[in-house]
Amino acid sequence: MYVQLETGWLRHPFPVNSFKITTAEQLTALAGLKLKAVQVDLSKSDVQDAESVQSDSSPANPTGAADSYRSDTEVWRDRVLAVQSQFLGAVSVFDEVQAQLPASPESARALTDTLVVQQVVKLAQERDISLHLLADAGGATFGIHGVNVAVLSLLLGKTLGLRNEVLQDLGTSALLHDIGKPSLNILATACAFNQGSAAVLLRETAYARHVGESVALAMSMGYTPSVTTAIAQHHEWADGSGFPLGLLEADMDIAGQILALTNNFERLCNLPELGNEMTPHEAIAALYGQYRQRYAPDVLKAFVQTLGVYPPGSLVELSDGRLGVVVSVNTSQSLKPQVLTYDALAPQKMQHVDLLVHVGLGIRRGLTRNQVPRKTLEVLQPQRRLCYFFDSSAVKAAEKDSL
Repeated sequence: MYVQLETGWLRHPFPVNSFKITTAEQLTALAGLKLKAVQVDLSKSDVQDAESVQSDSSPANPTGAADSYRSDTEVWRDRVLAVQSQFLGAVSVFDEVQAQLPASPESARALTDTLVVQQVVKLAQERDISLHLLADAGGATFGIHGVNVAVLSLLLGKTLGLRNEVLQDLGTSALLHDIGKPSLNILATACAFNQGSAAVLLRETAYARHVGESVALAMSMGYTPSVTTAIAQHHEWADGSGFPLGLLEADMDIAGQILALTNNFERLCNLPELGNEMTPHEAIAALYGQYRQRYAPDVLKAFVQTLGVYPPGSLVELSDGRLGVVVSVNTSQSLKPQVLTYDALAPQKMQHVDLLVHVGLGIRRGLTRNQVPRKTLEVLQPQRRLCYFFDSSAVKAAEKDSL
């Protein structure tokens, strides 16, 4: 049974507001909310479920009914455009926050609080999917990076079961974690024209300073340690190799641990040098492989559970040779996502393939962008935007051996 919860995303334990009930635990948790009504989308429910609830449920989501007359690809594209508009709106507001600092910290604070509650949370609570537009021009602006990290942090915090007030502060700290960088651009630019070890040291010093600058600006906005501590720790690593203080896992707040991970993941997907950035699958593999020691084990495990082994936006080759991009995670089986495939021999026939229902069909391997023909890449990743879709059913542990 596919349900839609008409309540705030922070007020229930599920990853998103719309999802298919697949376990008894989900049904028990839903009953525990004691909601007056629950909407049921019959078009997305199993046949037996639809027949059992049709007589006594609230009306199905009319949008879902309308979607049944259109192809999955058309529906997907429309949803991409709709959430893209929401995402760019959030980035625009964040740019205004930056413009108001440091001259008017009070106004910047009010704008930030509204942005987190009214826009960032909505990006993380899409009804059927939570779509996160990850890559655009290599994450060239602070606004894009800040909104990306904020949404990722909220989704990870949700998986970890953080309380509402902790999630709100986490979203704020994630949004503002690099707010001090613009004030250091002049020094960083000047250093870029120099060569040699002295110039490298100056650049590194300038970069390290952005943590303190960001904390100072957040404090000027009136934020308490529940926000500023996470900002201060977003470059700390659990093994003590981070900066500025070289903290260990035991010294870090949970919000700091989350922010350190999501910030690094976003940067791996959006490296400054265009063309060297990783696909989401590559970035997940890097976090779980070469960078594994940097993160608290429980936080890293929850992150992989949230995104899946092949996160949405990952380029893949199916076992039948077709190429595609992952658009949705089947969290009950992380190796069986939904994939949008493209066949160069039949370019008009893009298909949504749910590997969970196609017995014998699976993912042969993850691909880098360099391994995908340019035409195929342009079709699968229009405007170089990668999209994050999160299936809303109960999250299960990812198969570690596949990484």
